[in-house]
Amino acid sequence: MAYLQESLQILLFLIFALGGAYRFFQPIDVLAKRMLWVNYFKPITVRTIAVIEVLCGTGMLLALLLSNSTIPFLLYSGCLLMLTMLGAAITHVIIGDYKQIIGNMFILLIIYQVTFPVF
Repeated sequence: MAYLQESLQILLFLIFALGGAYRFFQPIDVLAKRMLWVNYFKPITVRTIAVIEVLCGTGMLLALLLSNSTIPFLLYSGCLLMLTMLGAAITHVIIGDYKQIIGNMFILLIIYQVTFPVF
Protein backbone atom coordinates (compact mmCIF):
# COMPACT_ATOMS: atom_id res chain seq x y z
CA MET A 1 0.00 0.00 0.00
CA ALA A 2 2.96 2.27 0.62
CA TYR A 3 3.79 2.51 -3.06
CA LEU A 4 0.22 2.98 -4.34
CA GLN A 5 0.37 6.79 -4.28
CA GLU A 6 3.69 6.90 -6.14
CA SER A 7 2.57 4.30 -8.65
CA LEU A 8 -0.61 6.21 -9.40
CA GLN A 9 1.35 9.44 -9.82
CA ILE A 10 3.64 7.77 -12.35
CA LEU A 11 0.62 6.28 -14.13
CA LEU A 12 -1.02 9.71 -14.34
CA PHE A 13 2.22 11.18 -15.65
CA LEU A 14 2.32 8.57 -18.40
CA ILE A 15 -1.34 9.01 -19.31
CA PHE A 16 -1.39 12.78 -19.40
CA ALA A 17 2.12 13.94 -20.25
CA LEU A 18 2.66 11.40 -23.01
CA GLY A 19 -0.96 11.40 -24.18
CA GLY A 20 -1.07 15.19 -24.22
CA ALA A 21 2.21 15.35 -26.16
CA TYR A 22 0.74 12.91 -28.67
CA ARG A 23 -2.36 15.09 -29.09
CA PHE A 24 -0.24 18.21 -29.36
CA PHE A 25 2.00 16.97 -32.17
CA GLN A 26 -0.50 14.94 -34.22
CA PRO A 27 -2.31 16.74 -37.06
CA ILE A 28 -5.89 17.66 -36.21
CA ASP A 29 -7.20 15.51 -39.10
CA VAL A 30 -5.57 12.41 -37.62
CA LEU A 31 -6.93 13.20 -34.15
CA ALA A 32 -10.43 13.81 -35.53
CA LYS A 33 -10.47 10.32 -37.05
CA ARG A 34 -9.53 8.71 -33.72
CA MET A 35 -11.34 10.97 -31.25
CA LEU A 36 -14.90 12.15 -31.84
CA TRP A 37 -14.64 15.14 -29.52
CA VAL A 38 -11.95 16.81 -31.63
CA ASN A 39 -14.54 17.56 -34.33
CA TYR A 40 -16.48 19.76 -31.90
CA PHE A 41 -13.62 22.07 -30.92
CA LYS A 42 -11.38 24.55 -32.69
CA PRO A 43 -7.80 23.32 -33.27
CA ILE A 44 -6.41 25.88 -30.82
CA THR A 45 -8.69 24.49 -28.10
CA VAL A 46 -7.52 20.93 -28.80
CA ARG A 47 -3.89 22.09 -28.59
CA THR A 48 -4.58 24.02 -25.39
CA ILE A 49 -6.11 20.93 -23.76
CA ALA A 50 -3.05 18.96 -24.85
CA VAL A 51 -0.69 21.54 -23.29
CA ILE A 52 -2.70 21.51 -20.04
CA GLU A 53 -2.44 17.71 -19.94
CA VAL A 54 1.32 17.79 -20.52
CA LEU A 55 1.88 20.43 -17.83
CA CYS A 56 -0.34 18.72 -15.28
CA GLY A 57 1.11 15.29 -16.03
CA THR A 58 4.58 16.72 -15.54
CA GLY A 59 3.36 18.36 -12.33
CA MET A 60 2.34 14.93 -11.05
CA LEU A 61 5.89 13.69 -11.58
CA LEU A 62 7.45 16.85 -10.14
CA ALA A 63 5.37 16.42 -7.00
CA LEU A 64 6.88 12.97 -6.62
CA LEU A 65 10.45 14.04 -7.35
CA LEU A 66 10.40 17.34 -5.43
CA SER A 67 8.52 16.27 -2.33
CA ASN A 68 10.13 18.98 -0.18
CA SER A 69 9.18 21.81 -2.53
CA THR A 70 7.21 24.77 -1.24
CA ILE A 71 5.10 24.74 -4.41
CA PRO A 72 2.16 22.31 -4.11
CA PHE A 73 2.57 20.76 -7.56
CA LEU A 74 0.30 17.86 -6.70
CA LEU A 75 -2.58 20.07 -5.57
CA TYR A 76 -2.43 22.38 -8.60
CA SER A 77 -1.93 19.60 -11.12
CA GLY A 78 -4.56 17.38 -9.55
CA CYS A 79 -7.24 20.06 -9.38
CA LEU A 80 -6.66 21.20 -12.95
CA LEU A 81 -6.68 17.61 -14.22
CA MET A 82 -9.90 16.91 -12.32
CA LEU A 83 -11.52 19.93 -13.99
CA THR A 84 -10.23 18.77 -17.36
CA MET A 85 -11.60 15.26 -16.89
CA LEU A 86 -14.92 16.58 -15.63
CA GLY A 87 -15.11 18.76 -18.74
CA ALA A 88 -14.25 15.73 -20.86
CA ALA A 89 -17.07 13.71 -19.29
CA ILE A 90 -19.55 16.53 -19.83
CA THR A 91 -18.39 16.89 -23.43
CA HIS A 92 -18.88 13.17 -24.05
CA VAL A 93 -22.41 13.38 -22.62
CA ILE A 94 -23.27 16.35 -24.83
CA ILE A 95 -21.92 14.81 -28.05
CA GLY A 96 -23.39 11.39 -27.25
CA ASP A 97 -20.11 9.50 -26.96
CA TYR A 98 -21.26 7.61 -23.88
CA LYS A 99 -18.72 4.79 -23.91
CA GLN A 100 -15.90 7.24 -23.10
CA ILE A 101 -17.56 8.52 -19.91
CA ILE A 102 -16.66 5.46 -17.83
CA GLY A 103 -12.97 5.93 -18.63
CA ASN A 104 -13.18 9.64 -17.80
CA MET A 105 -14.80 8.92 -14.44
CA PHE A 106 -12.28 6.19 -13.61
CA ILE A 107 -9.34 8.50 -14.33
CA LEU A 108 -11.09 11.27 -12.39
CA LEU A 109 -11.29 8.97 -9.35
CA ILE A 110 -7.60 8.08 -9.68
CA ILE A 111 -6.68 11.77 -9.84
CA TYR A 112 -8.84 12.46 -6.78
CA GLN A 113 -7.18 9.61 -4.88
CA VAL A 114 -3.71 10.95 -5.71
CA THR A 115 -4.55 14.58 -4.97
CA PHE A 116 -6.60 14.00 -1.81
CA PRO A 117 -5.59 10.56 -0.47
CA VAL A 118 -8.56 8.75 1.05
CA PHE A 119 -6.67 5.67 2.20
